[in-house]
Amino acid sequence: MMTETQIPPANDEDRESASESLPRTLIGRITRLEIIVGALIAAVMLLLVLLEPDILEAPFENERTLLFTVGGTVLAAVAFVAMLWLRVPAVIRVIVLVVPFVIVNWWLLSPYFIDDVVDEEFSTSISAQLGAEETDQAPTAPATPDAGEEPATDAAPPAAPIEGDEGATASEPTEAESPAPPAAAEPVLLGAGQFVGLAGHSGTGDAGIFQNPDGSLVLRFENFDIENGPDLEVYLVPGPDQTSLPEGSIHLGALKGNIGDQNYELPPGTELAPGEYTVLVWCEAFSVEFVGATIAI
Repeated sequence: MMTETQIPPANDEDRESASESLPRTLIGRITRLEIIVGALIAAVMLLLVLLEPDILEAPFENERTLLFTVGGTVLAAVAFVAMLWLRVPAVIRVIVLVVPFVIVNWWLLSPYFIDDVVDEEFSTSISAQLGAEETDQAPTAPATPDAGEEPATDAAPPAAPIEGDEGATASEPTEAESPAPPAAAEPVLLGAGQFVGLAGHSGTGDAGIFQNPDGSLVLRFENFDIENGPDLEVYLVPGPDQTSLPEGSIHLGALKGNIGDQNYELPPGTELAPGEYTVLVWCEAFSVEFVGATIAI
């Protein structure tokens, strides 16, 4: 008579040894290639941090950057463990993890080391028009006669008529003495302000809103110099010292450069009511403000 062989149930010690062997098994599948690539990436990141310490602050600027950093790291770790479990070849594991890592970090970190310099011309400048306003508003002292000089009491006699032409006088301007035509109209500065750094970023420069002779509006940056960043956009926001994008904000396009003079045309037909506005350089990637300048018009 045949007897059935009974397999003894696994006890707690067998289960613990099995759970301990799983991590060891997965770690044992990590190849020398992956260790070398990981060491090279760590060395490069350490070098970048030494060259630009501000990189360490980037993941903690706001909740979105923190979520992006932590979430991306956790996702990469889960993918790596899954590929080890499924015995995906080491070369494919390296490609799947390293290529996205390099692309994302180049997009995020390269602005810290690369400056985009622009130099756009304009028919006038913020400094020139502010200087002209100060000159026009400066009080002029009345002229006083020098000591010992007798003030003139009699007005000069009228010029005598020229003989042969009773209707003409010497005081009438001749054709050569006619007044010069008025100068060509130029853009008028409606208001200006200075950039300040926001959310831990640094920046300097001037921002001014000009009205062209045809009525169109232009936002101009002068002496502009800020730290670079990914996906930077320019907005004109109602209200002073704004650090967000409320309703009514006007998008003026991507930032042309983090250094230099540049112009941004407001949409045709835009009319700005008198009041205060904030020129805001905004990072779309992480929804965080970079620099701003308050302008009163």
